[in-house]
Amino acid sequence: MPRQTAADQVRAKTFPMVLRGYDRMAVDAWKDELAKKIEELEAQAPRDTAVKRALEEVGQETAAILQRAHEAAEELTTRSRSQAEGRLQRSESEAEATIKEAEERATVLERDSKVIWQQRQRLLEDMRQLADEVLGVADTAAERIDPPKEAGPTGDTTDDLPVSDGSEDQTVDERGEALQPEREAS
Repeated sequence: MPRQTAADQVRAKTFPMVLRGYDRMAVDAWKDELAKKIEELEAQAPRDTAVKRALEEVGQETAAILQRAHEAAEELTTRSRSQAEGRLQRSESEAEATIKEAEERATVLERDSKVIWQQRQRLLEDMRQLADEVLGVADTAAERIDPPKEAGPTGDTTDDLPVSDGSEDQTVDERGEALQPEREAS
C-alpha cells in the first residue's frame, strides 16, 4: 500500500454531520485548497532538500579543498623554513670562514708590517753607519791634504777646494756636504 501524503490525509478527512454546522461545500473547498498548498510544500521540500544536500556537498567539497590547501600551505611553509634554515646555516658558515680568513690575513699583514719596520730600522742603521764611515773617510782625506791657496781676481785667497765642472766628483766640506761653487762677480 502506497504511503499516504499529507495532502491525501487532508482530502480523506471527514467530519460528522450535524444539523446546525458548517456549509459542507465550503469545508470541502477549504480542504481542497489546503491539500493543494500541502502538495506544493511537499513538492518544494524535495527541491529544498536537494538544494540543502547540494549546499552540504559543496560545503564538504569546499572544506576538503580548504583542508588540502591548508596541508599544501603547511608543507610549503615547512619546506621553505627548511630551505631558509639551510641557507642561514650556509651563510653563517661562510661568514665564519670569511672572518677566520680575514683574521688570518690581518695576522699575516701585521707580522709582515713588523718585519718591514725591522728591515727599515736596519737599513736606516746601515745607512747611518755607512754615512759615518763616508764622513770618517772624508775627514781622514781632509786631514791628510791641505787645500791649495788660490788667489782670486781681487787678490784674496779662498780656503775652499776648486769647484768641479760636473764631470768629476764634487768637493765636500768637513760634514760631507757638497760645496756650492762660488760665482765670480763679473
